[in-house]
Amino acid sequence: MKPIVLTPLTKEVIVEYSQSIVQLSSKRKREIEEFWMEINQHNSFHRGEVFNVYSIIEQGDLYNIILNCTDYAHYLHTVRNHITDEEGCKVVFGAGLVETKDSKFVFGEMGNHTAYPGRLQCVAGGLSWEDKKGDYFDIEESVLRELAEELGISNNNHIEKCTPLFIKKGGIYDFLVILYHIKLSITSNELILNYQNFTEELLIKGEKPEFQKVIYIENNKESITSFFDCEDYLQPYLEQMAESK
Repeated sequence: MKPIVLTPLTKEVIVEYSQSIVQLSSKRKREIEEFWMEINQHNSFHRGEVFNVYSIIEQGDLYNIILNCTDYAHYLHTVRNHITDEEGCKVVFGAGLVETKDSKFVFGEMGNHTAYPGRLQCVAGGLSWEDKKGDYFDIEESVLRELAEELGISNNNHIEKCTPLFIKKGGIYDFLVILYHIKLSITSNELILNYQNFTEELLIKGEKPEFQKVIYIENNKESITSFFDCEDYLQPYLEQMAESK
């Protein structure tokens, strides 16, 4: 596994669509199809589009990340089988660390019906066609969409700022993550009430929340260190944010 590195974002990040499709070997295609038939027997997952990192051009004051298109079966096969070779799916996405008005960091524990059951992570998710503007993807729009889908915060009046701070590289699959700080104008108690209403509405519609648990931690390094050992980018990001307070 490559070491996880968080680099402060001093460059503009452009995420561009190449208009091309991921090319896989016959062997890997067969493996993915067999895996998908097995894991999706109950139609728990939707085989939608996923955007794979084709190349990264870093120059001057710019990160230019170029993507091609694959699907969710390829992505899920990669993460569930710990695929790290050249035919594994490598993605880029935005992740938003939420902070409430009373200085609580907020993140979630993923549900059993998701790609990462039990994993702790910020509000985050893969890019979709609705994030594409012309030939480019809007990462901030994707993060704010995930904020609405995962925590039920869709009222812009509750969002003071959404600022990109770091780019994460490395980890098991070497995914690229643009890490945002989302500062809310509501307290943790107000967010708890809002989230309860949000989950009740989902259940009425027959849907499950992506987070099976929402976690609140004080914005200080002691609280973070005592909570957990390591969860990919999350712990180092929380510690960086606590140090910058």
